[in-house]
Amino acid sequence: MLSLIRQKRTDRLVEALRQGDRDRLARLNGKFTPQTLLAPLSDPLNAIEISLEAGQATSLEWVMTQLPEPCYFAATGEPYIVIALRQRENSLGLITTLLQAGADPNQTFEQRTVVHWCFEHCSPESLMLHLSRLNEYGADLNDASLLTQALEKDHQALVHFLIHSGTPLPDDLEGVNCAPDLITYAKRCAEDRRIREMMLGR
Repeated sequence: MLSLIRQKRTDRLVEALRQGDRDRLARLNGKFTPQTLLAPLSDPLNAIEISLEAGQATSLEWVMTQLPEPCYFAATGEPYIVIALRQRENSLGLITTLLQAGADPNQTFEQRTVVHWCFEHCSPESLMLHLSRLNEYGADLNDASLLTQALEKDHQALVHFLIHSGTPLPDDLEGVNCAPDLITYAKRCAEDRRIREMMLGR
């Protein structure tokens, strides 16, 4: 009987997490131990993973507040912030929630930083928003390979953003596979940044 009651409560939790039901989640405050939330609730997913799969930043935030120490990694070792990037329509809200909870914006997985994973998982329209949000929380953009990728994507606004965020020009700039006009634009942005920094005494 007791196990049946527990299962019904767990089912209600899973449903609330998947729906991002703030009111129902609030009524469940303190009803589940951190160990329970981090154990498989809906095989093989725990509460964080259910929230990520459902693309529910509200649910993710609720789970994080229930944990005395936030958890940032799946059992596989993959950072939750990288998993969040796969949820294209909701990834910005999810990574923001994780960053607010203390996730490392410079986390490395499979020898690639979160910023590099953004280039793989984010749509061209949302890529700059994600990089800007990560940079806001301390992501290191001082990596010329990021600019190479932006140039190869023919993404002028992203080239501008990266250079003015401190990303250096690649050593092989002339050999990057992009339009010559974009290389000229990148050089001009870099010169503008140099002049601005000189005027500010940096």
